[in-house]
Order: sequence, then structure tokens, then C-alpha cells
Amino acid sequence: MKGKEWAVRNLPPLLVALICVALVVVIRSFQLPKTGERVTVGCVLLGKKDDRGWNESHYTGLSNACRAHDCGFVVREGVAESEAAVSAAVRELVGKGANVIFLTSFGYGACMDEIARQYPRVAFFGISGEGAAKNATTYFGRLYQTRYLAGIVAGAESKTGVLGYVAAMPIPETHRDINAYALGMRVANPRARLIVHFTGSWDDEAAERKSVIQLQQKGADVITYHEDKPYAVEEAEEWGLMSTGYDAVHEKYSDRFLTAAVYDWNVLYEKVLGDYLSGRTNFSNSYWLGLEEGAVALHPLSPLVSEKTALLVAQEKKRIENDSDVFSGVIYDNRGVLRCDNGERISDHELFTGMDWFAVGVVIYE
Repeated sequence: MKGKEWAVRNLPPLLVALICVALVVVIRSFQLPKTGERVTVGCVLLGKKDDRGWNESHYTGLSNACRAHDCGFVVREGVAESEAAVSAAVRELVGKGANVIFLTSFGYGACMDEIARQYPRVAFFGISGEGAAKNATTYFGRLYQTRYLAGIVAGAESKTGVLGYVAAMPIPETHRDINAYALGMRVANPRARLIVHFTGSWDDEAAERKSVIQLQQKGADVITYHEDKPYAVEEAEEWGLMSTGYDAVHEKYSDRFLTAAVYDWNVLYEKVLGDYLSGRTNFSNSYWLGLEEGAVALHPLSPLVSEKTALLVAQEKKRIENDSDVFSGVIYDNRGVLRCDNGERISDHELFTGMDWFAVGVVIYE
């Protein structure tokens, strides 16, 4: 009886103590910053930090966050999407004192966990959707939300009902943006078609410009893209085609540039780095911020966009922000298979890592 009384009296404090010890072990394994310690942030880029495209957007957003938090900042540019190249880059950044490393290209995800396990006292953040290691997780913006809105604009303004999409490669990231764009296009024009051409590269100017010409020959009068640089928009401008942009807008185009689905990497990096520095990072959860947090936005509409279309965009934006999301309700793929039904919503897991199908209205250019 005395033993039972002892257990009742002492077990709760013992459990609390064990939990506290476990938390300390976990936190130390993640190497969260100590009070007064200046953190150095490492960044791995696929291209150049001043490429006026994807890589510059990441470099600028992360460097701004580092300045705001008085962090050191070291960068490796031009790192190929191979384990050998990424390993060498990470080794160099850790050697320069990096406590936390951001891997900013999708292809780095294939080796992120393996590399993270080699450096258990360094935190890793990647945009690939991978992140099973205890010191690694994912961050990204829900750009598909504003891709959907841009698709509404493109579908409404197209005269031919045929839109063209230049994409790098068929992976879940590009699939969900293509599908969101197509769903938006069909809200404005239920008969519209979206012709997609994959180039097989994130940065191939010749292939991307050629894709625009091929898509125009198929009847496309509005062009968009999912590549590191806006070559497709530049080519569309030369041919007098309308276009919508992606990621960021660094240049001034004609009024035929209707709008763009853009990230605000300042918001994303401020949130992710701020959480890491304050010890709030939970490596079992991913960061996926959207319209509600201000991490993605729609670039101002061209004067060519009608008031009716602008009102429809505003209406759909409000619906998304009220948690209806783009990928909810009845959705069929381009083979007639029901992918989502009334009252359903496609999970974040499928959107991030499992979307291997195309929505109704999408045609893959062969």
C-alpha cells in the first residue's frame, strides 16, 4: 500500500522531469541558437544570386531576414541538383560556421535527409517537400492559390480559348500550379484549354523561347511559365501575345502582361528564420504559407483586364482566404477521373508530394 501511495505522490513529478529531459535532448539535437550567440545562415542556390529570377528572389528574401535578425549570411551559387554537389556546398557552408542551411531548389530534396543526418547539430530547411530527418523540414508558399487567380485572368482575356504553359519538368510542384491555373481558367471560360510544354530544365533560354513559338502555333494567345527566369514572357512580348508571370516581377512589360502569381519571400524567410532563432521551430511540421499570411500575392492587373474579370478575381480570392482553398469541391482530371468531390479537399500531403495527374482542360504538348 505504501508503494502505491509513493507512486501516486511521486509519479507525476517524475513524468514531468522525464519530459523536460527529453525536450532538452531534442532541442540540443536541433542546435537551436543559444542566447547571445550570433547565428550564421547558409544558402544553397541552383543559379546566380543576381539572375533576376528564382535564385535572386531567394537570395534577396533570405538576406533581408538575416539583416533584420543580425545573422551572418554565407551563400553557395551554381550548385547542381546532385548529392555530390549539394554535399560539397553544405560542407563548405558548415565550415564557414553555418548553424542553419536553406536548400532553395526542388531537386535538392532527394538528398536533404541524408545530408542532414551527417550534420545533426545543423538545422536544414528545404522547399522540396522532403524532410524526414529530425533536424530538417520543408518551407514553401502556396503559390497555387494565386496561380488559380492568374488563370482566371488569362482564361477571361484569351480570345482563342487556348492558353500556353512553359514548364520545367513534371513534378508535383509544377503539376499543382498547372492544375490550379487550369481550374482558374475554366472558371472564366469552361471550354478553354491549357497546352503545357515541358522543357526538362529550370533554365534553358533557347528551349523556353522555342516553346512559346510552338504553343502559339497551337493557338495559344496567353502564355505563362514555371521556370527560373521569365524568358517565356519576353518571347510572348516579342510576338504580341498576352502573358502572366511567375515568382516575381523584376521588369516592366507592356499592358499585354496581364498579371503574375508572385511570392513574397521576405514574409516566408522572416517567419521561418524568426521561428528558428526564437526556438519555435517544430521539425515535424512543414511551413506552407499562403494568401492569408501574405506569403503569395497577385501582381497588379493590367489595364487590359476588364472590371468584370477583376471582380471575379476578388470574389475567388475571398473564397480561398475563407478556407475553401483551390483544390476543394468537385474536380476531375483530364481523363475523366473524379479526384475530389463535394465537401472534400485534397490534402496538403498529396498537393506537396503526390500530385501526378492533370486537371480537366490540360493538354500535354508532345
